[in-house]
Amino acid sequence: MSENNKQPNQDAPQIIKDDEIDLIALVKTIWDARKTIYYSVGIAVFVGLIVAFTSPAKYQASATLLPSAEKKGGSLGNLGALAGMAGINLGSMMGDASSIPAEIYPQVVNSYPFQKELIHQKFDFIEYEQPISLYDYVVADTIESTGAKIAKYTIRLPWTIKDAINGEEVSDEEFKDYGVLNLLEEEIGAIEMITDLVQIEVDKKTNLISVSVEASEPVVTAQFVQKSVELLQEYVIKYKTKQARQNLEFVQERFDDKKKQYESSQKAFFEYKDRHRNMISERIDVNYQQLSDEYDMISQVYKGLAQQLEQAKIAVMEETPAFTVLEPVKVPIDKSAPKKKIILVVSVFLGGFIGLGVIFGRLVWINLIRNW
Repeated sequence: MSENNKQPNQDAPQIIKDDEIDLIALVKTIWDARKTIYYSVGIAVFVGLIVAFTSPAKYQASATLLPSAEKKGGSLGNLGALAGMAGINLGSMMGDASSIPAEIYPQVVNSYPFQKELIHQKFDFIEYEQPISLYDYVVADTIESTGAKIAKYTIRLPWTIKDAINGEEVSDEEFKDYGVLNLLEEEIGAIEMITDLVQIEVDKKTNLISVSVEASEPVVTAQFVQKSVELLQEYVIKYKTKQARQNLEFVQERFDDKKKQYESSQKAFFEYKDRHRNMISERIDVNYQQLSDEYDMISQVYKGLAQQLEQAKIAVMEETPAFTVLEPVKVPIDKSAPKKKIILVVSVFLGGFIGLGVIFGRLVWINLIRNW
């Protein structure tokens, strides 16, 4: 009897006997059906080759930063006490000296304000002569072609009417500012691309921050990392120096106001002295004393604000965190994806497992028919 004419109960050896697995029978079954594994591996490798050679190439760029070390409190010492006796609160000017935890950096990068600002940065895309922003790039991809417009009013006419009844899309000109973060549809699409592109990792032991981007164009990939690092530094500096900058702005406004009063009082006082030079009169003495007292008072306030202004500027500089770029970003040369060797290895193992699954599935099916 030929092999093709064998009955199912003759094709399936008894692998499980008395609740035990006969390893010899199992190996013999797999060996007899080895062609199934070969075919499965061959098909998987063929599909893997198609995936490996048709997948778009990607490049990865990264940069490594080291934030400034944390400052210890109480560094003002006696200087802070003396300043407090003089009515100057150096601690409030300088704010809290502790640095921002490194774990906050990924939240900054993934925040909508950060991503919204990043998508409006300009990059050098290959298909455009001039640098454009990611937002403009997404908008350009959403512009309808002539064929799409024809289909919109012919084949897709019912859906076009439905969209017109439900409401038209809001254009940039009609977009209103409600005082809260309100994003355009194109901005949301660009932000989704940013979320998938920009990756940030923090080493809790060393506090090293790594920013990486993987994209299809090497130059754009490096630019994405550079812009992300620059914006991250700006956001951290703004956050860290917020209190000191607010104090500086307040002192600056007060200083500017007093400066005008000081110059006006000084001018009036010296003009009065010039007009009444070598003149003696009780009335003149009274006016002279009034102008002199006013000038002295404003002068003291003005000089005090000038000192506070310099201290506030120093406080802003001290609060500004420094970043050390340990590994600067560079334009990638080698492709990061697709990883052809890994795809082929995975294809071989996947094909082998699928082949084994087919063999065992066939055995289960034959046993079911045998026991029917």
